[in-house]
Amino acid sequence: MTEYTVKAYKDHLMNEELVGVECKSCGHLMLPPRPLCNKCGSTDLEWRRYNGGGVVAAKTVIAVPLTRFQDRCPYGVVVVTLDEGVSVSGYLLDEDVDVGSRVEAAYMKEEDDVVLAFKAA
Repeated sequence: MTEYTVKAYKDHLMNEELVGVECKSCGHLMLPPRPLCNKCGSTDLEWRRYNGGGVVAAKTVIAVPLTRFQDRCPYGVVVVTLDEGVSVSGYLLDEDVDVGSRVEAAYMKEEDDVVLAFKAA
């Protein structure tokens, strides 16, 4: 069984660590982690820590929310290209952030869960 699971990813987020995996065969980066490289198919992977800084590549506003976010509606979601080159989506904490804005990772803890978020850098 692989250690590169969504649960392991969430455990790292709870500790305010943004981690994914790097394929040791081809160098491909994946975030969140996967047990198999989606570029070359290798299972020769290792954990990779990301600094959490990056640039907003896409932004949208959610008007029909997930049940757990109803009290925050409307809210923003962004796709961020991290400094290391991999992209990841997250909740947007600052309304004035737009495509091209520099952001940094933030961690929204909710009871027994954590949500990856981004705020203006």
